[in-house]
Amino acid sequence: MFNDPWPQDRRLDPFRDAVWELSREGQVEAYLICQVIRMRSFPLFWIKREWLCYQVNWRNGRRDRLQEDYGPGWLAVAELEHGRFDPDGEGLEFDAKPLEGQHRDMLWERLGPPT
Repeated sequence: MFNDPWPQDRRLDPFRDAVWELSREGQVEAYLICQVIRMRSFPLFWIKREWLCYQVNWRNGRRDRLQEDYGPGWLAVAELEHGRFDPDGEGLEFDAKPLEGQHRDMLWERLGPPT
């Protein structure tokens, strides 16, 4: 049981050490840094699971506090899968798209992982 391999949720693959661009009306306003973390959960910490931690990094240098998303609901994951994201759940939605290549690498080096 304790030596069983960690499960890997394929739905979380786009969020593994990922950087997402958050924009409104075509203007980039923030970057969302995502990382998938392993954890044990109840009962008795025997069940191995993955969860998502993420952090919004605003263009003005402000960093929101670290947030977490857990299955099976995956609320943040569901939003991002639909290309949108509401950082504080107050209805201020941003367009969201994952970044790749050198741009992603540069931002990850500068901003990530979430802290």
